[in-house]
Amino acid sequence: MQLVLKWCVGAALAALVTTAHADISVEDIEGRHVTLEAPAERIVLAEGRQLIALSLLDDNPAHWLVGWGSDLKRYSALYDIYRQRAPELDALPIVGDGPGPAGISTETIISLDPDAVVLSRSQVPPSQAQPLLARLEAAGIPALFIDFATDPLDDTVPSMRTLGQLLGREDQAQRFIDIYTARRDAVLDDIEDDAGSDGPSVMIETHAGMTECCNSPGQGSFDHFVRLLGADNIGADVLKGKSGRLDPEYVLTRDPQVYIATGGSYLRDVGGLVLGPGVSEEEARQSLEHVLQRPLISHLSAVEQGRVHGLYHHLINTPLNVVVLEKLAQWLHPGRFADIDADETMATFNADYLSDPLTGTLWVDLQPGD
Repeated sequence: MQLVLKWCVGAALAALVTTAHADISVEDIEGRHVTLEAPAERIVLAEGRQLIALSLLDDNPAHWLVGWGSDLKRYSALYDIYRQRAPELDALPIVGDGPGPAGISTETIISLDPDAVVLSRSQVPPSQAQPLLARLEAAGIPALFIDFATDPLDDTVPSMRTLGQLLGREDQAQRFIDIYTARRDAVLDDIEDDAGSDGPSVMIETHAGMTECCNSPGQGSFDHFVRLLGADNIGADVLKGKSGRLDPEYVLTRDPQVYIATGGSYLRDVGGLVLGPGVSEEEARQSLEHVLQRPLISHLSAVEQGRVHGLYHHLINTPLNVVVLEKLAQWLHPGRFADIDADETMATFNADYLSDPLTGTLWVDLQPGD
């Protein structure tokens, strides 16, 4: 009996030890698998704005970081939301600034000895990342790809799942995935049910007011949203890259039925569209009206008919991009999506999901008579 008891106790202890040392495998959006001995506790974010994704998984997202990219600091209003809670972000080591693998310091990352590095596919295309990945692998540092910019509606769910697996926050990731997919599918299922109807033509002017008309998205995230909604992004018809400049004559010839401008507080000093954290609705609307006074824009049928809207640019490059889908659906198909409420969705994210609420005027419409 004693021998049996000792064997049982020994087997139980062995099982505990085996479980404690069981490796975890994490799959990224490229289908790559990395193995860690345990969930990561110290990570590097090569793209700083991915802190927003972390804020959906933890009430104190900054505590995971040992280094990051400096890009979020360029947008002071957005950055200040996080540094108010975590002023230590100011002193967090910078591992790079800008797109491409050349903008990332492998030496700095290695010196920080992180458990893992999180790369953004839109910042570092995997086709260009092999030398960077090889150096990190040689140093024993696993790297994973996530992304919310190139193809947001397809990449958001697997990206959040990757982060959840990496940090041992699977439950928190799944909780967000559940609401994200429910809100996304409520729009897309309605469109699919009426796939035969033609949507309007739309011009999206990105960073409106930064330069003379017109910067526009070509192939990629905004265009993906617009096409799924059955509309025609006039920029994608002539711009084969992610973005570019539209010829004014082309814009007048196409004369889009809907005009959507994007912007942020970074455009305040140049007289552009001002939206985002800390921006009042009055300031946002006044800045939209100012953008519309430019000669080319003011002659568009969309302006004359009042189908004019403004959107906080950075929303589409975050896991919160489903609210962009909701607003675009309402703007492109007015009256059709009575049950869709982007304001309510954003309020729910702020109250129940984000560690640090993203408040302010995130979108604005041209009022009748303006």
